[in-house]
Amino acid sequence: MRHEIQFLLEDVLGPVVDARPADHPLFRVNRDDSTVYETGSKLDMQAPIQTRKKQLQRANFVGVASQSTDPTPAGPGSRYELQMATSLRLEGMSAAKRGHIDHPDVDAVPFETLFQDVFEAAQGAMSYPDVGRPGVSYLDLTITNIDDSQSDHSDFHRAEFDMLFRGYTDS
Repeated sequence: MRHEIQFLLEDVLGPVVDARPADHPLFRVNRDDSTVYETGSKLDMQAPIQTRKKQLQRANFVGVASQSTDPTPAGPGSRYELQMATSLRLEGMSAAKRGHIDHPDVDAVPFETLFQDVFEAAQGAMSYPDVGRPGVSYLDLTITNIDDSQSDHSDFHRAEFDMLFRGYTDS
């Protein structure tokens, strides 16, 4: 699963992070080991969002975690059909609490815009994603279970969706 997480954090989300203004940064987190790519520090995105005010004052966060692997025998030999599930979570805090999320008329980033940028980047990787994993070829990446309900009327904003890599082993 290491290759899939690295692909999402670097190849898919890297351009989104690079496009953010310096005064409203977006940091990437490998949720499997809690490492923040931009700083090398640790951030547990499983902890309640309200306990991370200090970090959310510094940046918005997008984290990717592995969920499951489902190899199924496919034909003769040792070829398998693969389904690798990952989860993406986006978090931010409102500018009223010294975070980086707010309405379009305030000097901050609207959460809906940030979510749309992340979602569109994931959509751009849907066809034949090359994660660099030896012996595996993916046909597509499917986005499921979209949940941004925790972003309504709150100082803390969170949205999540799952991504399912589908493909085959090459042998």
